[in-house]
Amino acid sequence: MKRTLALLHAAYGVCRFLLEERDLPALLQGACDRFVAGGLYRSALLVLVDREGEGVIAAEAGFAERGPAVMAQLRSGRFPDCGLRALSAERVEVQVCVDCACPICPIEGGRECGRPLCVALRVSPALAGFLLLQPPIELRAGERERELVAELAEAVASALRRLFAAEAAGRREQELRRSGERCELALQATDSGVWDWNIRTGAMYASPDHWQLLDYRRDDPVSGGRAIHPEDRERVLAVLADHLEGRSDEYRIEYRVANPGGGWSWYLDHGRVVERDAAGMPVRMTGTHRDITARKRQEEAVAQVQRQLHETVDRERDFLQTIIDSAADPVMAIGLDYELLLINQAAARLVRDGGSARVLQGRKCHQLFADSYRPCRDSRYPCPVRAVQAGGRALRLVHTPYHGNGVNNTFELEVSPLVNADGTLYGVIEVARDITDRLRIEEELRASQSHLYRLAHHDTLTGLPNRLLFRDRFGQAVVKAQRRRGRVAVLFLDLDRFKAINDTLGHDVGDALLVQVAGRLQRQCRQSDTVARLGGDEFV
Repeated sequence: MKRTLALLHAAYGVCRFLLEERDLPALLQGACDRFVAGGLYRSALLVLVDREGEGVIAAEAGFAERGPAVMAQLRSGRFPDCGLRALSAERVEVQVCVDCACPICPIEGGRECGRPLCVALRVSPALAGFLLLQPPIELRAGERERELVAELAEAVASALRRLFAAEAAGRREQELRRSGERCELALQATDSGVWDWNIRTGAMYASPDHWQLLDYRRDDPVSGGRAIHPEDRERVLAVLADHLEGRSDEYRIEYRVANPGGGWSWYLDHGRVVERDAAGMPVRMTGTHRDITARKRQEEAVAQVQRQLHETVDRERDFLQTIIDSAADPVMAIGLDYELLLINQAAARLVRDGGSARVLQGRKCHQLFADSYRPCRDSRYPCPVRAVQAGGRALRLVHTPYHGNGVNNTFELEVSPLVNADGTLYGVIEVARDITDRLRIEEELRASQSHLYRLAHHDTLTGLPNRLLFRDRFGQAVVKAQRRRGRVAVLFLDLDRFKAINDTLGHDVGDALLVQVAGRLQRQCRQSDTVARLGGDEFV
């Protein structure tokens, strides 16, 4: 009885220590020190083996001068037989040492070693180990002591799992924080905002510095809304409806919005439906919202230049050359015979061999950019001259690379027809813009938003919807049932004796069981049903 009380007191101290300590070496060493404190055990040894990295972490107490030799044996991969038996056993149970010839517990002065107790530590599939305790020589451990030792070993393993889980959670949180910072920097660099629209509920999330810009659904700007220009409103709603009904791959529209100063600002909305229900109806849509007023002003300025070129291309060539050279974007006027009528310095710098704008005028565009004696027919950089001839109107093309010049940047070309006084087409004028960075940032934003949504609305173990997503879908189901005067069926269940599985077989087996249960529940339900995990062993 006296030893049992001492064991219980020591177990209490060890468990309190395990709950408070957060450093791995200190946790292992502190546990060993507490096992030998007060002469409860002659020595204690904790060993962890990384099965993937083949590393060994160990701590000991009470071995005195034998400590360095014992550690050297462990680092070389030589473990005591009782430790190997504990690691290979299917169940976690205390092993009693029956071979005193191992290097850990040699016979001392002709006496037996005291029958050390050894029990496995099952931390994770990749990390396991054992706890070895040497009782006093004259003592034989009873059944109750072996049970306490097994419970203490599980407490140590549980503390290690909590420690590693906390470290993993910290790394995930840090990565999420870095990802959020990168997204925020990308948005700031492009003067963009992100929006996330729950189509069923009408709830709209927007970047904090862009929320007011998105509140344009009311026609009265005094009430807090941002009214769309009357000439653009029907077009915006039509493009949005086409995408929601699946007739377009993405929602992309430029339109004007009233600003507080009484004028109009241009905005670019670019988004996509990212979630649909079983019936194909849109549930959620995300995208970006960007002020492009400055770009529109630049386009208007370029358009003005184009109108001037139409009227004075023959009579004021030098004057027009001065104007287009002031533009930062590449600008070219190309005849129907593919000769360069005009080219600015920004476009001249993209020619393979370079040269001044005046020298390049009159030469074939496909020779200068693609080094070819025939007009370009590569789908990566479609010919703007043939495109305008076929369509007879202004259009937009994408070049990767720019006119085949070998530089793998993506350019967006605004191409307009050049006509003479009687309306006959005699060439095209194009204004190019490098959109490589914009495309990359938009792709990163879409990937990041999708990843963040997945983490926030699904259980990381089973992949099922979590409590947050379940509440949302349950609310939608109730509203739908009320509208149709129907009913909603809810089944709540948990797993009986699940705690016993965790306590006896370990949390890894418990996690595997939860994954199996989740899979079976999903297979028993319709695609339109929702199976969610609320936490622990609770499903609904």
